[in-house]
Amino acid sequence: MIEHMLLRFRAMALPFQTVLIGAVFFTIYDLYTYFGHGLGAVESAIEALVASLIFMTAYYFTSVALRSRSPERRGKGLRKKR
Repeated sequence: MIEHMLLRFRAMALPFQTVLIGAVFFTIYDLYTYFGHGLGAVESAIEALVASLIFMTAYYFTSVALRSRSPERRGKGLRKKR
């Protein structure tokens, strides 16, 4: 089940990946600041929103940089013959 979810996640376009991972991060961090630090609902939501925007920006630009640097791997039959 986890493998299937990871394969579907990797098959998504990068902007959709960024929004999905940002929403998950927002939810977890919002609950953490609300219950763990005792912030109010509004303060917790604002802090979680800012943190998730920073996380989404870092995720997006890191993914773009890694995808542009690593060339496509060729399959076994597509390698250059010497």
